[in-house]
Amino acid sequence: MADNTLLGAHQAHLASEVRAGKPVGIGSVVLLRDPNWSPQPGVCCWRASVHAVFTDLGLRVHEIGWSRRAEGAAAESGPSAASPEVPAAPSTTPSATGVAVRFVGRAARAGAYAAGRRVRAVAGRVGREFEVQVARRMAGAGSPGSGRPPAAGAGQTRTPTPPVDPALAELADARLVLAESPDAAMAAVHSGVPPATVWLLAVPPERAAPGEPVTWAGPLRDAAPLIGGFLADSIDAAGILERVAGPVRTVVFPPLATDRACPTCGGGAEEPAGEEVLDVEPTDVPGHLRLWRGLLDQTAGGGEPRPTPYSYAVARLRGPDGPWTAPRLDPWGGEEQPVTGEAAPDWTAAAQRTGAHHLLDTLPPLAAVPADTPRLRVRVFGHDLKFMRELADVLGERPDLDVAVDEWRSAGAKNDGITENLARSGQTLVAEWARPNAIWLSEVKRPDQRLVVRLHRFEIDSDYPRRIKIDAVDAVVYIAPHMGRRIHEELGWPREKLVYIPNYTDLSRLDRPKYPDARFTLGMVGIVPSLKRFDLALDLLAALRREDPRYTLLVRSQASWAHKPSWQRSEERRHTQRALERVEKDPLLRGAVVFDAFGRDMAAWFRKVGHILSLSDVEGSHAALCEGMGSGAVPVIRGWEGAAEAYGQDALCGSLGDAVARVLENADPATWERRSEQAKREVTARFAPAQVVEAWVDLSYGHIDEARQRFAEYAEPAFRR
Repeated sequence: MADNTLLGAHQAHLASEVRAGKPVGIGSVVLLRDPNWSPQPGVCCWRASVHAVFTDLGLRVHEIGWSRRAEGAAAESGPSAASPEVPAAPSTTPSATGVAVRFVGRAARAGAYAAGRRVRAVAGRVGREFEVQVARRMAGAGSPGSGRPPAAGAGQTRTPTPPVDPALAELADARLVLAESPDAAMAAVHSGVPPATVWLLAVPPERAAPGEPVTWAGPLRDAAPLIGGFLADSIDAAGILERVAGPVRTVVFPPLATDRACPTCGGGAEEPAGEEVLDVEPTDVPGHLRLWRGLLDQTAGGGEPRPTPYSYAVARLRGPDGPWTAPRLDPWGGEEQPVTGEAAPDWTAAAQRTGAHHLLDTLPPLAAVPADTPRLRVRVFGHDLKFMRELADVLGERPDLDVAVDEWRSAGAKNDGITENLARSGQTLVAEWARPNAIWLSEVKRPDQRLVVRLHRFEIDSDYPRRIKIDAVDAVVYIAPHMGRRIHEELGWPREKLVYIPNYTDLSRLDRPKYPDARFTLGMVGIVPSLKRFDLALDLLAALRREDPRYTLLVRSQASWAHKPSWQRSEERRHTQRALERVEKDPLLRGAVVFDAFGRDMAAWFRKVGHILSLSDVEGSHAALCEGMGSGAVPVIRGWEGAAEAYGQDALCGSLGDAVARVLENADPATWERRSEQAKREVTARFAPAQVVEAWVDLSYGHIDEARQRFAEYAEPAFRR
């Protein structure tokens, strides 16, 4: 499909330049270094790696220093001696209108500024989750292409608002800004640098279990919702960052390379001496870099690593085999070098190039619309926006769209004053869920505005859709192929307004290596309410363990009693109690079912899962199934209505016996590997995230037929045109 938006025309021009052999890079890479870091071995190696990798990719690399200690004075404006001068860019210092609300939540009802003043007290009462949500929704110094709210300070109790720095404002046209500290990253965004282009080198000092309070994660949590993402030293570190900082993009970029000589120190770190050196302080990122440099130097030229006491920093580099010194705490003579963790990461120049490519692919489109071109104003309204937040972020990162999200306090409680203002200002209005928000928008929408309603399975059985003025609606998006037929037949809505677009899922972040023998692990995400059929998962596990006791079941879900609508029903309570009793008393199940704490680090969790279960009585499109397949987990799908249309007939199991046979066949590593790759290919084709974004861009501009063609292959024939 041709992208006939203004941005699409620029992208086409860029593609022609690439074919003509012109440099791929547009703009520059700026390393926003922390001048408080001493230029010791490890630090200089990391900075040299950034220069080498991105220069090889055709981008110019500059260094600029920034530290909160210099607050009130100009940041270091001169580039490093090793880099050319940073090109000047127009200042994007925010205006008063730049402090407009972008993400509006329940705290913002009384106004963005008043809410910001109350966040500290409110966050203390209702917890960290509220604080993060306020940070995502509060306003700040907007810049073209920013889907995340760029302001720092609103909703943040740990870090004061950074100053607007004119030197940082000049970085607005940079292709990528890599910051060495959370303060620097947030200062860049607050000064007008597009949030999606700002990334932070983040080094978790310790492991963190799901739900564990951590003392070192505050600055990372503050920065996470305001910037593009984190650079992590390894996949293991990426999982920890996602666990402690909430929903955040991570890209693995080894900070050091064993086969790349450092032009400053030559890789000559001092030898780690003593245990105190191996346990680095949580905020001491330079200490981590120096430690890793020393460990790498031990094996330079084919040398053997010397045993050290265990620390998480060392384990991330050396992997499960250590070598570790004997543990102190076990007088019984346990394993001298216990195996933990996973294989040592590949810290090479090639791995750095791979990470850099992934990072550049994650950034917003290279082409930019002319500075004087107004952006299309898209406004999203609704309650419970779990399926829309990430998509809205991605859409907002496009330089041709100005996306604002208004999250209601409940299904029928809009944010008085703010909601009305956003609705008046929007050119394209989006109702997420066909509920009271869609009813209201269909009543207030003007003829010069476009209205798009997204309907999930949940609403079609309610009375809400029948109260929507369908004549005022330009397009209705449904997220599962079979839903088009139901909408047309049960609601009588015209086919020409129906567009099939699946939910947006960032599949690239899910595609991570599985742990050894993951093929013997079943995974189930969400067991509440009982129509998710946790009982069938237990039946399947018991049948498998009769044949092979290696099989286990991992469950990631909120507890039934935490879901009040379910727990208020006696039937639901009986289902839960019966299932838990089976887990405790059935010899085939006892010890084989693990309930993992609820958390957002799903990409890390899926590494343990070799089979993803979808056994529900009813589903819309089952987002967890899509995520599991994207991770390479082989699907085990019961034939709920619409499953075949969404995932293909071949993925379905017609009976418990079929499911048992399918899973047992995958005990063979080659069979599981083949089906794992097939699952990733299938879900990538059917849920193509880039096409989902382009389809929503089409709708934003009113190109309904073009949007429909993006996924016409998977829609029912009567709804393809």
